[in-house]
Amino acid sequence: MKKSVFYILIAVLAAVFLFAAYQLGSYFWAKFQSDRLNNEASKYVDYQSGDETGGSAAQGGDPEQIQVDFEALRAINDDIVGWIYCPDTLINYPIVKGTDNEYYLTHLIDNSWNQNGSIFMDYRNATDFTDGNTLIYGHNMKTGAMFRALMDYKSQSFYDEHPYIYIYTPEQNYRMDLLAGSIVDHDADIYTLTPTEDIISNCMNNSTFSPKTSYAGGDIVTLSTCTSAYDNARYVILGQLTAIE
Repeated sequence: MKKSVFYILIAVLAAVFLFAAYQLGSYFWAKFQSDRLNNEASKYVDYQSGDETGGSAAQGGDPEQIQVDFEALRAINDDIVGWIYCPDTLINYPIVKGTDNEYYLTHLIDNSWNQNGSIFMDYRNATDFTDGNTLIYGHNMKTGAMFRALMDYKSQSFYDEHPYIYIYTPEQNYRMDLLAGSIVDHDADIYTLTPTEDIISNCMNNSTFSPKTSYAGGDIVTLSTCTSAYDNARYVILGQLTAIE
């Protein structure tokens, strides 16, 4: 009897080990596939220094910009509507837009299934960033991928070093001057395409950092990812767009 219990215990432990190994292997395989595809997409991006783009940050210019070949990217997937880039971070991805807000949670830009998903625009938004609020979503991956780096904006020092994020589209390039980083409910008022000044002010009043710029009115962009602050919590970064050459 004791021997049979021992064998059952061994079998259970072996099953647990194999399941854990499978889960871990799947996790790293998904990361590998996601990284591989994003690296391939990055082949269509050219980097240039601040001197080449018209001045340094100290002179009021942009310290580093990129040039994106959207024609080549759209040959991979015509759902690609832009590119988001934050210098010196892992945020450097194409932006896609689907017909709902579910598909790209679990699909890469080549339409293959992957738990890392993609960085994607709300399906309700216009792709030219002319809505009152353009919403862009991405997972908070433990590997540091996708929108994980947004968590760093909970630190004032990180914001001070990264006060803006670039967004590129086939029609126009933008610098996103950051206004606030705020923890909100998953269905908070900020997830509207037409936010009032009160909604924006509420996020700014609860920001995890003090911005260098004030809200000048007009359209904004909201980046959204999950956070473990509480159940169904989200961390959002708000910014206003400045068109750049």
